[in-house]
Amino acid sequence: MSRIIELKNITHFYGERKVLDIASLSLEKGRIYGLVGPNGSGKTTLLSIMALLLRPSSGEIYFEGQPISGLSKVSRMVIQRSMTMVFQNPYLFHMSVAKNIAYGLRVRGLSRKARSAKVKEALSWVGLAGFEKRKARELSGGEIKLVALARALVLDPAIIFLDEPTANVDSRHIHRIESIISQINRDRGTTVVMSTHNLSQAYRLADEVFSLFEGSLVTSAMHNLFSGRFQETEEGIFFDTGAVRIWVSAETIPSDSTHITIDPENIIVSKEPFASSARNRFEGTVSQIIDQGGRILLEIRSQERFKVLITEHSLREIGLGIGSSVYLTFKASSVNIL
Repeated sequence: MSRIIELKNITHFYGERKVLDIASLSLEKGRIYGLVGPNGSGKTTLLSIMALLLRPSSGEIYFEGQPISGLSKVSRMVIQRSMTMVFQNPYLFHMSVAKNIAYGLRVRGLSRKARSAKVKEALSWVGLAGFEKRKARELSGGEIKLVALARALVLDPAIIFLDEPTANVDSRHIHRIESIISQINRDRGTTVVMSTHNLSQAYRLADEVFSLFEGSLVTSAMHNLFSGRFQETEEGIFFDTGAVRIWVSAETIPSDSTHITIDPENIIVSKEPFASSARNRFEGTVSQIIDQGGRILLEIRSQERFKVLITEHSLREIGLGIGSSVYLTFKASSVNIL
């Protein structure tokens, strides 16, 4: 597959505050990418820069190998027209659904007949057939998201950027939006880049997931992200979240670090205390079980909430269900210091 977008040495500042610092990032055509990270990590800013809606403070963006900075306004506009972005809180014009969806087509000079056919097709794609005459103000939150998605898809983009596409949406519409994301990628070959707080969703839908933390890409996943402070005792160094102490593998207290993550695959879950030299042990209760297609993501409610990744076989063998009491065990070396 060929690269569609590449970023090199991208930084962005709001005033004097650096909010983005990306040394390198490459996206290939025809894939789905997930972008995860806590609030304020720079996800929306990064999407906006890749969509050419925001100029970075420094660095270069390449589209299909061509640097954007040297392009004329006309050439840049041609590339922008091959992209669309749907924001977390999309704005719909105070007009009918059909006119909202057709707006971009009208700007591009399509005839009324062609616009009407494309709008009908787009509404069918998102499961809102027959909504042409509905007013934007009459729609639910989930329907607004779907109309905004239809307005983007009707332009047949090569790449679509989705900022928290299922945030504040009921479960019925979440399922529909996820299906649309998979379908447009499979049937149209559209490259999809989506930011989300839902880590399970990101790993379930995306071919590749990037983790963003304080404006930079990090190698560790954002599962089990905790904030707090490090403390040192005679026994070693631990991380205090305010609710639990998590032992870490460090010889000195890390300077200027206030966050850790723990890979969910490195946490052992058992119904009885697990015999191990691992220093971190917690009791908890299974509060959620999510099937990720061959692997199971467990949410364990303890003094903190932990995510644990196991196989379907392990789930059956251990005999876990919602409400099961469990023990969590992991090594100090499994803790990633950010």
